Amino acid sequence: MKKFFLMILLIFLLLIFHEASINGTKNGLLLWYQTLIPSLMPFLLITNALSETGAYQSVSVHFGHILPGRIYEIMAILLGNLCGYPIGGKIINDFIKNDYLSADRGNQLLSFASQASPMFLIGYVHIHILENAIPLPIFLLGIYLPIFLFYPFFTHHSPVPAGSVPVSNSKKFNICDTFMHAVQIMVMIGLYVMIFSIILEILLPFCHVKTGQILLSLLEITNGLKLLNHLSFPTSIKISSICALSAFGGLCSAFQIRGVLEYKDANMKKYLRDKLILSAGTFGIIQCYLLLS
Repeated sequence: MKKFFLMILLIFLLLIFHEASINGTKNGLLLWYQTLIPSLMPFLLITNALSETGAYQSVSVHFGHILPGRIYEIMAILLGNLCGYPIGGKIINDFIKNDYLSADRGNQLLSFASQASPMFLIGYVHIHILENAIPLPIFLLGIYLPIFLFYPFFTHHSPVPAGSVPVSNSKKFNICDTFMHAVQIMVMIGLYVMIFSIILEILLPFCHVKTGQILLSLLEITNGLKLLNHLSFPTSIKISSICALSAFGGLCSAFQIRGVLEYKDANMKKYLRDKLILSAGTFGIIQCYLLLS
């Protein structure tokens, strides 16, 4: 009964704020269509194919002896940071589903394997939002260095599941299944982006206090970066905050990651806590550079 009344309340809210709802829907769908599909779909297809053809197992067979018990973790972190949200979460989910990682280990790695893609960070954040205000190597160092600094301290080695021993892959690869799985994930991402765009469009006119606008910027990374960029801050604080939000990713990205996690006991509270700490590290690195330069 409570859920029914909640849905009725949401319908009335959408009717009351119909103009904001329409604008939020348009903005979310345009962002999804113009930016996310071109930048994410190829990586989704590739990572799906890697999982379904047993390519990860082949890498483990050839290189697993170099980093025993860690090769799947390295692959998840590397591909997750190269491909962008929510692909790191999807890769971890695939590894847990195939018993390459334990669920506990997956929860530990989730924040380290989830990052905006370099294309987004360089093309949108560094060039469009920051307008090259800091050197690109410093910007990327601020984003990625906390991952390597905190990784040994935020994770503890857990026993490798018995099923993670590489075996020959006997599953038949079906390209149609790969396509459909990628499309399902892209639709889910688009719906989350649309929902958060509507929420932001409705709430923003009521937030005239700077603190409230900062909190709203945490909802969705693309609109949040624009919002932070237009706030009146000292230059060093603004640049550091933009870099920190780029490292955090926003709540919309967290929901996208949760949407691709199918394993039991996925711990999103830990993910958000770890991402806040990593983004604080980014803020500190960029702030130190700006103060010393």
